[in-house]
Amino acid sequence: MKKIGMIVPTLDNSFFSELAVAVQKELRMKDVQTYIVNSGNDAATELEYMKQFRGAGMDGILSVSALQELPKDAAGDLPLVWIDRIPASETPVPYVANDDRNAMELAAECLISKGCKHILFLTGFVKDNQNSPRLEGYKAALEKHGIPYEERYVQRREGKRPTETETGELAVKMIKSGLPVDGIITSSERAAFGAARALQKIEYFVPEDIRLICFDNSPFSAMTSPSLTTLDRKADEMAKTACDLVLRLAAGEKDVPVENIVHVELIERGSTR
Repeated sequence: MKKIGMIVPTLDNSFFSELAVAVQKELRMKDVQTYIVNSGNDAATELEYMKQFRGAGMDGILSVSALQELPKDAAGDLPLVWIDRIPASETPVPYVANDDRNAMELAAECLISKGCKHILFLTGFVKDNQNSPRLEGYKAALEKHGIPYEERYVQRREGKRPTETETGELAVKMIKSGLPVDGIITSSERAAFGAARALQKIEYFVPEDIRLICFDNSPFSAMTSPSLTTLDRKADEMAKTACDLVLRLAAGEKDVPVENIVHVELIERGSTR
């Protein structure tokens, strides 16, 4: 029986959890065992897991990576497929990802169409010097509608405390600073929950005062009040594509596509009405 190791940066993010479950389900249907580990968004830990996978006789690796760059021979001879995040590497590594620039444009365009002109982008934890297609998409949407880009409207959390805590504090800090805000985009549902709850405590309400959009679209997004407008990243489709790639590589196939894009869908709900 083949064995595939999967590295995720955290399991307390609904998207990464959904992705891991989808990968395990897909591989089980193909009679392949899955071994899932959590890197804690730490590059050294990820490399250690790659080393362990090599020694454990895995047939391939799937990774939602914390690396900036893949060191030479880190994965050894094992087939490697990136999911969502794409570190630099000497030779091309197949990957499955969303078009994050386009996704962010969809989110910003939605808010702008509702009359928002002061859109706060509360990003996830991003390492220094890491490219941000989402930021590029945010800027592009503003430029298209003649809204000046201001750096203070993009706030990056530190990634040291719970997502919802840091995001909520950032949202409140910006409001209390006197910055006009009529729309917020967050990197995940947990971040959106944190922002909405923190804003409510200072008597700012979604969507009456501030409209809110987030990434992920887990089942919880439709259960909140108001329900959340989200960007569905299609974890099942990403998992299916990634599993197909790594198994084709494990079978000795060389000619697999490097770039594999899964398009995002905007699901409008109550938080942007």
